[in-house]
Formats: sequence, structure tokens, C-alpha cells
Amino acid sequence: MKKTNKKGFTLVEIMIVVAIIGLLAAIGIPSIIGAYANAQEKSKERNITEVEKTKAMATLPTPQGINATNGQDVSAYVISNLGLTAASDLNVGDSTFTINALGTRASY
Repeated sequence: MKKTNKKGFTLVEIMIVVAIIGLLAAIGIPSIIGAYANAQEKSKERNITEVEKTKAMATLPTPQGINATNGQDVSAYVISNLGLTAASDLNVGDSTFTINALGTRASY
């Protein structure tokens, strides 16, 4: 009887591995996409919160008086206190950030 050296994988073994990889991809890819969208939403909320805190700081009394009055455009104040160069630095993805005046919540 002739002895044969069996090297490599059979077609069935390769098909099983490909099926397992496909199953894992089908489960994992939607989770990754959902996590990306969730991270963008959290980033937007965090940016809005930071801007609202900075706008609230604009109304605090100082020895020189109140920093800003209600209804005044505080965009420059917010941008400088957050260390930004423009409001567009707060944009997330394709969304455009709007600081808005005092008393009006910032938005995307």
C-alpha cells in the first residue's frame, strides 16, 4: 500500500471556514455601524452641553459687570473660551453646529 502525504485543506474545510467568517461578519458589521452612529450622537450632545455651559458663563457677574446680556450674540465669546477658531470646529460628520443667542439652546 502506498503512503500519501496529505497537505493542505479540503474544499469542505475551506467552505466551513468561509461560512463561519461570513456569519461573524453578518453579526458584527451592523453592531459596528450602530456604535459609530451612537458615538456621533453622543459627541453632538457633548458639544451642545459644553457650549451651553460656556454661554451660561457669559451671564455670570464679574467685577466689570455681566459679561453678556440676554439676546446678545455670544458666538465670539463661546468660540474663544472653548479654544476654537470657528463654530465649524464643533461640526460632527455632515451636521452643521449653530451656537444661537443666549436663552436659545445650541443645535445641529
